[in-house]
Amino acid sequence: MSVIRRRPILMLAILVAGIFVLFVGGFGYYLADSAGKLPWQEDPTRIAITPFAGIPGFGAAATATTGP
Repeated sequence: MSVIRRRPILMLAILVAGIFVLFVGGFGYYLADSAGKLPWQEDPTRIAITPFAGIPGFGAAATATTGP
């Protein structure tokens, strides 16, 4: 207890620095959580979408057939 009484300015500086580090770390954690970049978060399921699927005119090309 006597160490705290001897250096109150130093203890206050350490306390303020610790609060600042917690604030910056918490904000960084929040940003990483929002972006889904934390190591334990699963990757989202990928959905394969074929471009222009089901639109008339974008299907396979028709082959010309000749009759006898």
